[in-house]
Amino acid sequence: MYVFRELTDLSYPAIARLFGGRDHTTVIHAVDKTQRMMKERKQVFDQVTELVQKFKTS
Repeated sequence: MYVFRELTDLSYPAIARLFGGRDHTTVIHAVDKTQRMMKERKQVFDQVTELVQKFKTS
């Protein structure tokens, strides 16, 4: 969900629909949690950053 938010202009509700019709607050929670984990753990930061870069260059 974080990657969708980073790479698209989709709203939280639109991303939620793509993930099986979940509530938009689920997307907000997932994005916030991923951001928090990226700040706390370098390995998570590196993995997410690498994934985002791969999508941007594809």
